[in-house]
Amino acid sequence: MEDIMKKSLNTSDHKMLHAYTLALTGTSCCMSICGAIVISLTYCCLPEIRNFPRKLLLYLTFADMLTAFGNLMGTIRYGLVKEGDKLGNISGTIYYFANRNEVCVIQSFITTFSSMASFFWTVIIAVYIFTAVVHPSHVFKSIKAECVYHLLSWGIPGAVTIIALALNVLGEDASLSTGSWCWIRSDLEPRVWTSVWMVLSGKGWEILCYVTTMSLYCILKLKLWKRRTVKFSSLNTELREEDKNFMWVWFVLYLLRIWGTVRFFLSFTAIINNGEPIVHAHSVLLNMQGVGDSGQAFWNFVIFCLCDKTIRDKITGRLRIKSESTPLLSPVGNTYA
Repeated sequence: MEDIMKKSLNTSDHKMLHAYTLALTGTSCCMSICGAIVISLTYCCLPEIRNFPRKLLLYLTFADMLTAFGNLMGTIRYGLVKEGDKLGNISGTIYYFANRNEVCVIQSFITTFSSMASFFWTVIIAVYIFTAVVHPSHVFKSIKAECVYHLLSWGIPGAVTIIALALNVLGEDASLSTGSWCWIRSDLEPRVWTSVWMVLSGKGWEILCYVTTMSLYCILKLKLWKRRTVKFSSLNTELREEDKNFMWVWFVLYLLRIWGTVRFFLSFTAIINNGEPIVHAHSVLLNMQGVGDSGQAFWNFVIFCLCDKTIRDKITGRLRIKSESTPLLSPVGNTYA
């Protein structure tokens, strides 16, 4: 019985996630992957939108696409696992079987790394936009600066994730603070270590990202209001007018990720009190987290593609040219005598 998690859920009615939860998460993942591809294509095909903030967005998009891919991988894995592989009834008590297969660990490694990288790139973009408006300087977009950005955004998440893998803390978390994907094992002893590692490998950086980006953008918004500036691009010649959309990134991130943060604190409270993980009763929060944690790249596509006038004009212009060159009705022959 060593492979059985030594923790009772204290419930006789614990079930696996519903099919619609998996469907919502999978759909959000697919939409994010498609959104990430479009963001990348617009950067490659439209030279007029290329500037340093857009370049940073490309790195953020790659991290978010990895998260969506990892969550989709975890959702497919979860859907293929039979309920008997998850639950068991021993002496009238329901236990959770910690599934530590390779797919779960690999997926956890991918999403743990990419989620932290996404938080770092989001903060770096906020810092750059703030400095570009308040203290314009080429220092923040130099080759050395970009190398530092990469070192921080990929290096720190990579180091934390590798350490977590080496210490065997990545794996099945019983949907304690996630949806249908794996993260930190929920059977760590003592139980509080599960929450500690969740803070170190994601939630701590996420909350820090909330506070930092919200503070920077709110201060910047206040400064812009005091200047009564009409054109965002007039503040720095290297910025496009549409770059003001970056000021909404923190708010979208907050709306998408807040559900998982609430679930984390609920599960943390349950672990501290050595009680039942009451988060399982909050199906609405779980479904919202499944959609939100997987949907960052898609909503970035909405902000930086659909809400970008230059991109909209290019797309509509090309569609107009195509429609004019291929008329709906083409005469087969001379119908007029």
